[in-house]
Amino acid sequence: MRRIWKLLPLVGLLAACNLPVRTPDTPIPPPASPTPDMPIDQPIQDARHLLEGVCFEYLVEQANRLFVIETPFQLIQFYNEVDESERCRLPVARHAFDFETGHILVGAVNVGTGCQAITDLLGLVRDDKERRIIVRVAWGVSGDCNYRLVRPFWVSLPRPPEGYTVALAFVPVSAGTPGLTPGP
Repeated sequence: MRRIWKLLPLVGLLAACNLPVRTPDTPIPPPASPTPDMPIDQPIQDARHLLEGVCFEYLVEQANRLFVIETPFQLIQFYNEVDESERCRLPVARHAFDFETGHILVGAVNVGTGCQAITDLLGLVRDDKERRIIVRVAWGVSGDCNYRLVRPFWVSLPRPPEGYTVALAFVPVSAGTPGLTPGP
């Protein structure tokens, strides 16, 4: 048991290398109490696999940047931007995403210092007055470790209605909050 606890810092470092927590085919579970404003009737998928090969150095500079990618061309532009930044030693691997399913990609990168990071989907809120979809995400870092943690949150979700924008709202949580999935 002591060996496992000694390996936790190594696991934290691996998280910084962008190893996905879930496989691309594993849907993110729906929130514990779905919002009545926008029921989640279509699967929301973890899309972090699209970031495999994108290096830590690039991701850390993207902290708090909102990504909304709606077309294959925009996904190509994203990968080109990573390569043109010259932050990564090798050209980034380019992964395909099927936009014909009616889904778009939405994400951001969170950066913190600690032993463990959490990024978990809480739910979607449809604000018809402001004409936007808000993706609510739990975000937290815990522990006294001196590790810089990079935790991308990328999902595919149903394309919003015409004229709507997408926003991310990060809700601060502690890494010990029950029901949330800690990062590696």
